[in-house]
Amino acid sequence: MQRVNELVSMTGWQGERQKVEWGEIERRLETRLPADFKEICEVFGRGAFCGYLELLPVDSAGPRSLLGRWTAMKERWANPRMRARFEPYQVFEQSGLILWGQSVTEASYYWLADASESPETWPIVARTDPLEELHRFDVSTSEFICRVLTDRDFRPFSVASKVKSLYFESYG
Repeated sequence: MQRVNELVSMTGWQGERQKVEWGEIERRLETRLPADFKEICEVFGRGAFCGYLELLPVDSAGPRSLLGRWTAMKERWANPRMRARFEPYQVFEQSGLILWGQSVTEASYYWLADASESPETWPIVARTDPLEELHRFDVSTSEFICRVLTDRDFRPFSVASKVKSLYFESYG
């Protein structure tokens, strides 16, 4: 988990490790989640990197949590306008999109998940706002977060030129 350690080092994070019941989350999704994402959630907990990139909560099934957002997306998928916003992708049901994070400026970060493949190989699909095009990145969750925070050329997602110092803000 080298990239997760980089995130800890870059942000100076010193919070307590969180206990997460991954079994229930993965049972409901019917797939495992990427190990680096699980590590990030356990190390950092609820919160946002640089007050910008927020991890969806995994410690509940509330409407704003990873499971809650996935459930809502599945329920709205029958609407053709909803489906059109995500073409050529679909909501996850053995394969498809699972939202794992968002930004305070309406960017959305998904895995292009496939239950038949290792979650470590899932690409990231993201967009800067709900009406913009989706971009695909063949990187891990932790690498994607690192690049958003530090790579000035990681357009259109980078905040590196806007953030003076890196930090993680816990939502406790």
